[in-house]
Amino acid sequence: MTLPDYFYPYWSVYDGLGQHYNDCSHEKYAIDTLRLHPNEGFTYKQINAPKPLPPHIVDVTAETEGALPGQRGLPKVTERLPFEPILEELPESNLQEI
Repeated sequence: MTLPDYFYPYWSVYDGLGQHYNDCSHEKYAIDTLRLHPNEGFTYKQINAPKPLPPHIVDVTAETEGALPGQRGLPKVTERLPFEPILEELPESNLQEI
């Protein structure tokens, strides 16, 4: 889970074993936490907002021969569903011309 940008930067405090102890909104609070635990090996570090990921490279080459491959869950290109009619020509429309 990433946090919104207004949460950054924040400071994480770690105990003498390197385990996460708490997070602080200001560096002053992280330093105060270290002062509360003298000689216990507490440390802190600044956590900045994550850098945006580089854009993905998309392959845009097209298939020029044959049909596109079917998607998972859909029938194959040559397969028809039982309720689909196979028509050679479209039926004539009964609508009046304007």
